[in-house]
Amino acid sequence: MNKMRRAKTITPKKSESKSRAKTGEALEKVYEQLKQILEGHAPPFKLSNGGVRGKFSVQLVVPKPVAIPGAYGGKPVELQMAAAILQKGYVGLYLMCICMNEEVKRKISPALLKLLQGKTCFHLKSLDEGLKKDIEAALALGTQAYRERGWLQP
Repeated sequence: MNKMRRAKTITPKKSESKSRAKTGEALEKVYEQLKQILEGHAPPFKLSNGGVRGKFSVQLVVPKPVAIPGAYGGKPVELQMAAAILQKGYVGLYLMCICMNEEVKRKISPALLKLLQGKTCFHLKSLDEGLKKDIEAALALGTQAYRERGWLQP
């Protein structure tokens, strides 16, 4: 006779639950600080909240839709420059300007580049004054690159 065993349910210890709660609170604080940094760049960009369903997110987009030759069928689109998304274990800072411009990426600080995962996403778990300055500098580089391409008015 085959008897099926029930899988034991593992419940987290109280200390683990508290640790997760503290981590979540810390990430929310990082997200709020990052959101304030992005808000400082609107204008010239337009600030858009809630671009990702079910998550806290904020985006900087160009004020007028842009037609990029060879992309999106030539149709004008709202082009993002940067975004912040509160993820499960980190806050994602997405800098789209580095995907399209290798020169901008080379000018980003080594401390910020260490956090780059993939093409445009920086995984942030904490935010100190040095990192805030590095992010501000990267946003300034991206803003200049968008102006040079004519996507943002001077």
